[in-house]
Amino acid sequence: MKYRFYLRLNISDGNWIKVGDFHEIHWDTRDLIKASSGWLIVNQEKVGMASNFVPTLHRGILELKNSSEAYSEYELHHGFGTIKSVLSFYEKLLQDCKQYPYSELYGSIAC
Repeated sequence: MKYRFYLRLNISDGNWIKVGDFHEIHWDTRDLIKASSGWLIVNQEKVGMASNFVPTLHRGILELKNSSEAYSEYELHHGFGTIKSVLSFYEKLLQDCKQYPYSELYGSIAC
């Protein structure tokens, strides 16, 4: 199962528009995300303001780039390329969060 994140802006009267890209991760990699960035992903729709996630995403990127060997057990558990996949997720989501800091991060199960 995959989980999809995206940013959205409230334009008026409860109407929302999506901004940026979709960012999907495998649900099982939440443990690596928690370990590397401190972000505990739960099944929720409204996650928070994009600007609030910038430091968390930076932390995850630095951890995985500078200490990837410390997370090698996640590659064994989830498969080869897991660290690279989560790092890409962090970098792309960070780019959108920086571009749209006043947007809301929203999550849902991806079909």
